Amino acid sequence: MLIVAVLLYFLPTAVALSRRHLSALAIFFLNLFLGWTLIGWIIAFIWSCNGTRRRISIASRRAPSARGPIPPRRSGSLWLVLILILVAIVLLDKRRDFRDVRSFVFTFPRQSPL
Repeated sequence: MLIVAVLLYFLPTAVALSRRHLSALAIFFLNLFLGWTLIGWIIAFIWSCNGTRRRISIASRRAPSARGPIPPRRSGSLWLVLILILVAIVLLDKRRDFRDVRSFVFTFPRQSPL
């Protein structure tokens, strides 16, 4: 039962790895740290199903040129996911206290004049 639960928990990571997703490592970390929330798991699953994949071709197996291999262009989807996570944390945080700093009473011990 525990094995099935772990496999279901890391389903977005497995999908990203099987699709050779470019952001598989980021999906893994999102799934690892925020997968326990339903929102984090759904975002990781949708992200693993969408996006760019690595294409293995004969050209990529050749030796790199003098300047080196050209890195794949990364999309800004990681930033979008991070912003959505921050918004979800702000909206779901129930322990916020909007007290002004001036409302705290600071009591300092009185010193006697010398």
